[in-house]
Amino acid sequence: MIILGAAGTLFAAKLVYIITVAMTVGTTRGALYVSTSHRRIQAALDALPLQSGQVLMDLGCGDGRALRAAKKRCALRAIGYEINLLAYCRAKLFCAARGIEVRYGNFWNEAIQTADIVFCYLFPDVMAALEAKIKEEAKPGALVVSFNFPLPGLPPLRILRPEGSRQSDPIYIYRVASGDAQGCG
Repeated sequence: MIILGAAGTLFAAKLVYIITVAMTVGTTRGALYVSTSHRRIQAALDALPLQSGQVLMDLGCGDGRALRAAKKRCALRAIGYEINLLAYCRAKLFCAARGIEVRYGNFWNEAIQTADIVFCYLFPDVMAALEAKIKEEAKPGALVVSFNFPLPGLPPLRILRPEGSRQSDPIYIYRVASGDAQGCG
């Protein structure tokens, strides 16, 4: 009986996952909720000049782990956007007691001009559109951190490859200058 209960619970969880992915596939273009490793998040945060009062936005925040790690390091304002209902519920649950804002919805419809730091881990086919959004909306001096995939027309400020990480995929860091995201060398 216990085995049947466990199998039923696992089946229900997988079904919920499939339904939440299906609900967002038109917007996410098939991108799935994939957690970024803690080591990669820490490497990105180590490379940033975090300061109290800054605003960090995570576009597609998943379970909110990058927001929680940043908030733990510094008294900043952490805001995450998530369109996958299951990931959003997890983020709300994990972030609720930490003063982190997690918003259910499509970040493409949200303004990012208040962000000092923007995190993203998106599919390559949306990076050009994200670059255009950043050029149009981001404030000068803001930092953009992209896990795995570059903004196609911009030179990064830095490219990180965390040592000891099981995933050696790059982490790109950009600085927005004069209303346009641009690398500094």
